[in-house]
Amino acid sequence: MFEPESEKAKEQQRSRLLLGLGAIAALVVAGAFIIFATLKQQAESPTMPDALRAGNQEFENYKSKVEIDKPNKQDVMAQQNLMGMVQFTIQAELRNQGDRTLTGIEIVAQAYDLEDKLIAQKIGQPIPRVRPEPLKPGESMRIAIKLDVPSKYKEADVKLVKAELHGLRFQ
Repeated sequence: MFEPESEKAKEQQRSRLLLGLGAIAALVVAGAFIIFATLKQQAESPTMPDALRAGNQEFENYKSKVEIDKPNKQDVMAQQNLMGMVQFTIQAELRNQGDRTLTGIEIVAQAYDLEDKLIAQKIGQPIPRVRPEPLKPGESMRIAIKLDVPSKYKEADVKLVKAELHGLRFQ
């Protein structure tokens, strides 16, 4: 007579235990995901911490010696990304026409709408991410940077997509 109640109590205890273990497992997975995302974001920081940028006299003096194809000479291709948004790929030639070796280069890709409003921007680091070795004086390299525009924009809504020099790091 008392056994069915005790079986019912044991079943409830097992259910609670399984529910508790499931909750702990979900917390561990969520924690691991957060840690992984944070580490990946730090590893893929959009800017180099020690780069020289606009406003720095050394950058201003050298930027004319780092040539990137003019926007009308850059290859720009559009396609849909996996989320159905328009993604532009900008390809251009980058040349070090100066007398210093470059160990880091930041390029900013920008997209403008039909009213010349900036709608998307992304910073890439072809050196050191794509090419780990420095760009010596007289050398050149091909760069490519992908840029997603907000989902409310279609390819026809984008007037200009371009890549420009954003930062430098010297040897």
